[in-house]
Amino acid sequence: MKVINLFPLTICESKIEIDETERNILVSEIKKMRNEETSNKKTTYAWTGDNKGHEFLFSNNLFKNLANKISYEIIKYLKVLEINTDLLDIYYQRSWATFTEDDQQINFHTHSQSNISFAYYLMKPESSGGIIFKSNELQNEIAKNIFTSTKIEKSLINQPNIYNSDKSMFDPIQDSIFIFPSKTPHATLPNKSGFPRISISGDITIMLKNSKGFEHLMPNFKNWSKF
Repeated sequence: MKVINLFPLTICESKIEIDETERNILVSEIKKMRNEETSNKKTTYAWTGDNKGHEFLFSNNLFKNLANKISYEIIKYLKVLEINTDLLDIYYQRSWATFTEDDQQINFHTHSQSNISFAYYLMKPESSGGIIFKSNELQNEIAKNIFTSTKIEKSLINQPNIYNSDKSMFDPIQDSIFIFPSKTPHATLPNKSGFPRISISGDITIMLKNSKGFEHLMPNFKNWSKF
């Protein structure tokens, strides 16, 4: 039997290398932001700068070199999708750090206000938890909820594989970056390393340089009218 897989979700993984001096500077800056918290009460959820007033990380000159390297990877991702970047203006909409201590995690969520999102692992100890991607629209779901974990436990599904799974987990190494459509549900597994995991995430918006003849892609904000 010939298997034909259609309509894939494309997530790109790459590696961005920075020297240890720069890494230490960025880690120190992120710790400084996190330490601004008035409460030291530990929760089960990671500290995320996007909702703590630190959602424009790349406006900080210390992060400019890293931002430039990530920009290069974003362009490569768009080229994988055969999108003509010459017709686009591409913006970092938001960028922030996450700080995940022992047993902390991030629940499933999407970034519905943007087009492309990424996660770069600035500090990633072993056993500090991976990233999980989830699909809410399973193309092979021939019956409602047939691919849930309970169906595996009850032996209706022999074993999970790429044809029947609604989740895929990756355990990145330090300096890995994952790039994916912002609408993709994603989460992180709990940190079990005993050391902090620090990542940098961001949202990217694409818009047409010239929207003449296009209906659906976002027109350039330079032509918008404020009221």
